[in-house]
Amino acid sequence: MRTIGERLKPTLKNVTEKFVTDTMYKLIFDKTLPNFNFDFREPEAINFIEYILKRYCKKYNFYHKESSQIIEHINSKDFSNENPVMIIHNYQDFFELLRQYYEQNIELYFQRTGYSGFPCYEQTNCFEQIWLRATPEDFTDPEQFLRKGVSLLKDHTLDKYNKETCIGKLSRFDDNPTCVQNKVARTWDENSKEFQITIYDKRHYNNMKLFNRPHYSLPVIRYGIYEKNGKKICHIGSIQDKKFSDLTDENLRKYVNESRKCFNKGKLRSENFIEKVEPEKLLSLGIFINILNKEGVYEIETPGLLVLDYDYHTKRGELAKANFDIEWNEYKKKKCPDTYQRDLKYLSMNYNMQDTISEIKTERLLYTIKRLLSHYPNGKIKSFPGDVDSFLRLTIPPIKQKSDINGAILQEMFSLVNNMYLDQSR
Repeated sequence: MRTIGERLKPTLKNVTEKFVTDTMYKLIFDKTLPNFNFDFREPEAINFIEYILKRYCKKYNFYHKESSQIIEHINSKDFSNENPVMIIHNYQDFFELLRQYYEQNIELYFQRTGYSGFPCYEQTNCFEQIWLRATPEDFTDPEQFLRKGVSLLKDHTLDKYNKETCIGKLSRFDDNPTCVQNKVARTWDENSKEFQITIYDKRHYNNMKLFNRPHYSLPVIRYGIYEKNGKKICHIGSIQDKKFSDLTDENLRKYVNESRKCFNKGKLRSENFIEKVEPEKLLSLGIFINILNKEGVYEIETPGLLVLDYDYHTKRGELAKANFDIEWNEYKKKKCPDTYQRDLKYLSMNYNMQDTISEIKTERLLYTIKRLLSHYPNGKIKSFPGDVDSFLRLTIPPIKQKSDINGAILQEMFSLVNNMYLDQSR
């Protein structure tokens, strides 16, 4: 049974009221969030927003100051604050597509958690954080951004892996099982779905009584798939190492470390970005590409610039520092030293790290995607960020045999995936 409060249901009235009376103010003025301006190009759109705000203030007899600030802002079109500007050409399409996105987001929440009730904060997160995935082009056409977002949420290409699936065993990993799972990401992540690859200790793999079977997690791939002109396109938003938050078995690390050595061997293109590409991320990406290929997805895109990302991580780091300072006094540091060190490590990864995070999420991600062409030589880049839009786009045609791939470990991973699909077709 699923329960959802009346004001949280994905109706157009609920969505417009929540967004106009709460989300818009925060996105324009709240100092803890990345801010941007709203430029509604239709006069009737401003009338519509004014009507909702006045009705809300009259009904609840508060929010008068905030409503006045919102109305003044959208009427004046004063964008001298240098924040990005979102241009909304069709407000009816905008809110209806936002409603559709929210409706799909609710379904993914229940899929991710298995809970029976839908909380208020998930609605808030959805409306505030969806824009973290927006490129410069999306800010000039947010209706298309939302339309594409709905398609990404509705896609079911890799649903067969919603339950963790063992794709096989590699001798180089001492025959420890390699498994994949299609999962739901969080609203603040770079995409709504993520593909997790895990190597399990074969001695404990079948012991389902263990709360945490010994395992080693490869970087997770945040992705979404949509269709355009009859072709499926995979949007890769990030490849992230989650070992800080994931209980992982270091005894399995040695097998992965050994495999890292083979990535720079063989016939590689001159632009192979050796110093910028983390082999584990490349391994995750190679396995993912092999599975996409089997599912008939040959087109890949990844953004070169996310408009709000830098500001988001700057403010997120500042908030983490403020919370850390409040949480940890000298007495508590001595009482809980292990927890203190854990939180200190987390802070060091987030506070004043916006430049590094930005590089990892853009430049290094693009290098990793481009590095694919050294290992899948039949692939080709269709456009670079700045050519047509803010995306790197490439295509990797059907992989017919492992000799189409450079690199022993990626060839072996292809054989695992290929054999699994052959078994499924029998």
